[in-house]
Amino acid sequence: MKNPIAAIETTRGKIEIELYPQKAPNTVRSFIRLAQQGLFDGREIRRIVPGFVIQPSYSHFDDPRGEVALAGEYALNGFENTVPFRQGTVAMGGTDKVASGSCFFITLSDEAGKKLDGRFAAFGQVISGWEEVERLEHVPLVPVTEPGMPEGVRVNVPVTPEKMLKVTVETWGETYPEPEYLSE
Repeated sequence: MKNPIAAIETTRGKIEIELYPQKAPNTVRSFIRLAQQGLFDGREIRRIVPGFVIQPSYSHFDDPRGEVALAGEYALNGFENTVPFRQGTVAMGGTDKVASGSCFFITLSDEAGKKLDGRFAAFGQVISGWEEVERLEHVPLVPVTEPGMPEGVRVNVPVTPEKMLKVTVETWGETYPEPEYLSE
């Protein structure tokens, strides 16, 4: 079975990500489901921390479809996830034992990956379009403060809005079951 490939069309380019359903099955199912529902389409990229991460879907977008939580598929939660955190790793954000089901990020360096390994659900790897990731990393940014932000978390938004225009996933004819979300 071929791994699914996600394509993120941005304001100026395209990023392709190979997804790893064998390593983080529920996280991949959530990403695929939300992409198929169009949740990511037309969304502004809300968090860029140069040298660390680009988080294209930083918030729940004021859309109830994005307000989903997963049992974290990472070591901190007792889950064996062997996807290495390095430059280009794609993972789902979250805290402690709960992962977001919609707020994914791309790791910008191997050093950043070392800080994140075991604490977040890695579920994919950028396989093409790294030049677009680098372009996004270097756009002019403005720092913002958001209510409820954990101490030490930096949020920078692009001065000129950058968007995910469309996110699609090629599943090669494979049907993935619905993700298992935690009840609120």
